[in-house]
Amino acid sequence: MSSWKLWIDDHKLVCALLALILLAALLCGYFFYGRPALLRSKYKLAYEEEILASAEEFDLDPYLVCGVIFTESAFRPEARSNVGALGLMQLMPATGLEEAELLEIEGVTEDRLTEPALNIRLGCNYLRKLLDEFGTESVALAAYNAGPGRVRQWLREYGKKEDGSILYIPYPETNKYVGRVQSAKGVYERLYPDLAQRNGDH
Repeated sequence: MSSWKLWIDDHKLVCALLALILLAALLCGYFFYGRPALLRSKYKLAYEEEILASAEEFDLDPYLVCGVIFTESAFRPEARSNVGALGLMQLMPATGLEEAELLEIEGVTEDRLTEPALNIRLGCNYLRKLLDEFGTESVALAAYNAGPGRVRQWLREYGKKEDGSILYIPYPETNKYVGRVQSAKGVYERLYPDLAQRNGDH
């Protein structure tokens, strides 16, 4: 038997400890460097200036805006849903045009609703209105997905939990949507901590 094999047989505990240390180092390297890089490839961030400007204008958490955009369109400005929602924040044309009128933005047509800066600004104004009406992030997100009329009906029928969220959301799609946006918001907070600093300086 070779000398190194004899040494290993005589030092099995040491070898086991070294193997554990190496494994721990590899895992730490993955979680500190590899995993964030992989997550950033999925949770991309674009249109930062537009997001920060609208988040500041409408007093919104920029990470919430990122979560909505990621969930709605994965940051694809040309996105169009089966029901006709448009752009980064997937605005229905009627909603987008109504928000543009409320903000007194002239010359807005349906074709322009996919413009990133305009879409984000209109979507943020709409989200701000929902937050002001419903008071709770999760309820506002449910209204963003299912429409405020349905959410008002659910609140009348099922009431609220102690934290202000809806006691029951009968649409599985909307229930999943709220969870997906809030989960994405948390991921963006962890991956892009400098965004909050930039928001304070914006």
